[in-house]
Amino acid sequence: MSPPAMRSLVERGEQSLQEGRAGVARFTPQTQEELIGQGWRLLHAPPGLSLARLREAGAPFKGSKYFDQQAAQTAELTVPGGDLAYRPGLLPHSLNQTFDVGTGLVQAMTALLPPGAVATIAPAALYVWLLVEHHRLQGEWLLRQCYTWAADRSWEGTGPASPGKGSLVRATARELHLAVGVFGQARPLLVSRIPEPSGRGLGVMPVIAPVSASGAPSADA
Repeated sequence: MSPPAMRSLVERGEQSLQEGRAGVARFTPQTQEELIGQGWRLLHAPPGLSLARLREAGAPFKGSKYFDQQAAQTAELTVPGGDLAYRPGLLPHSLNQTFDVGTGLVQAMTALLPPGAVATIAPAALYVWLLVEHHRLQGEWLLRQCYTWAADRSWEGTGPASPGKGSLVRATARELHLAVGVFGQARPLLVSRIPEPSGRGLGVMPVIAPVSASGAPSADA
């Protein structure tokens, strides 16, 4: 499967996760029941999630390198909020794989989900919130000593082209993806952009989102 085709699932999941602009995205009761039966854990993310807001709220980031050196070159995806489902740990066979391979694995598992649910590689802010919330509820950190790929894109170099600057600016920048991991104890959260196509030390922790009721394609479209 080509990289553009594999990325379509991520883009579909991003649309579902961001549906809250018009109305909060929710699973139907039947979808919730089936997800629980498959071993997924359900949460409801609050609106307005972003890495900067999570940092201001006290999320225990390890250092400030991302915010000082990388945030300005990142197209971070803000998540308004809504239902989600997750399982602890990385998707089997996703460790040490590239973003595109990880996306293909997520797409393969989507066919196993109940109707009304779609698997995605989530934005970094949603992963950070999920890690903090799971720690609050369960007293343990997920993703210890490893990273998950995130859907947000970043640029190393000049950055994405701005209106009026022409294609030459974009040609000087290399597109990367963010990753989120947990390392250490007191302030364990790490967010960093990862040079493609390297996948060493990374995997994918899928996040399940409701399929949009306002026009997003179904998971098997």
